[in-house]
Amino acid sequence: MPAAASAGGRDIPPGVRQRARRLAWVYLIVAAGLIVWTVFLALSLPKENLEHHFRLTWTGFDLIEVLAICLTAYWAFRLDTRVVYPATAVATLLVADAWFDITTSTTAADAIQALILALAVELPAAAFSLYVAHRVGRRVRKLARPDHVTDPHPPVPHRARTRAVLPAEPSSPVELPPEP
Repeated sequence: MPAAASAGGRDIPPGVRQRARRLAWVYLIVAAGLIVWTVFLALSLPKENLEHHFRLTWTGFDLIEVLAICLTAYWAFRLDTRVVYPATAVATLLVADAWFDITTSTTAADAIQALILALAVELPAAAFSLYVAHRVGRRVRKLARPDHVTDPHPPVPHRARTRAVLPAEPSSPVELPPEP
């Protein structure tokens, strides 16, 4: 099995490889926990609320989260830079999940429980997934262009150097076409 789908898989330092594997395990464990949570929701939520197919809506959404988390774990285990895509999707889905949990709560107690879950679990997990995506993206940029890793924008040349490249005056006069 290939070590990684990254630039020269062999030149990945052991520390990076070890952190990536730990990260993959974290995502895999979270996915397993979310599967248990989704089964609980499938059994406990009412079949219909104000919306039709209420139970299907939430369990389906959580299964999409599980898929994104499993893809993140998969790409992290492979040490593949494509991990940024599902990690970003995980963050987006977690923020949306937190928002809809809070805004669709029918009682004040449910809203408080959803807010606590959002602040304690979903939003920190979303921030962590964005952090993962950012770190991997930064590493890719560093490997691609090590001289510009600290600044995502190329340096602007100084005006004095730019002017020095251009000739001071044209070597031959430029003739303009006659105006009509």
